[in-house]
Order: sequence, then structure tokens, then C-alpha cells
Amino acid sequence: MSEFEPGADLVSRLPLPGHVVVLADGQWRRGWLIGREHEESGWTGLVQYEDDEGLERTERLAADRIALTAPPAPNKQAS
Repeated sequence: MSEFEPGADLVSRLPLPGHVVVLADGQWRRGWLIGREHEESGWTGLVQYEDDEGLERTERLAADRIALTAPPAPNKQAS
């Protein structure tokens, strides 16, 4: 489980608490998965992470915004 793989399978099977990265405020941030719930719309995870000001935030995110590692950075080609 070392590849970028956000989604319900990860959220439903990762032991709690678990180190994850979360997509919050438009960027991937390191955090903890501390809870999960299966809702009518699918899996959500209760996560904790630090925001840009260094404040700890706890919120529920959709499973597709939770992964083990951040996605690879896009390749930039020199011109």
C-alpha cells in the first residue's frame, strides 16, 4: 500500500489511527485518519491535519480525498 490510491477501499480497511494524506484547501497535507463511517453516499473519513497557519483541523472528508501518499508531481518539461 505505498502507491497513490485514494478511495473507499483504503478508508474502509486502514487500521485506526492511521497516517494518511488528505486533500484539503486545494493541496495534499499529511494527517491522521481517526475515524470512518459508511454513509448512503459512500465512505467518509474523520481526519486531523494542520492548516496553513499551523492550526490542527478535524473534519470529515470523502474517501476520494484521503490517500496513503500524495499523487506524483506533474513533470515539468524544460523549454
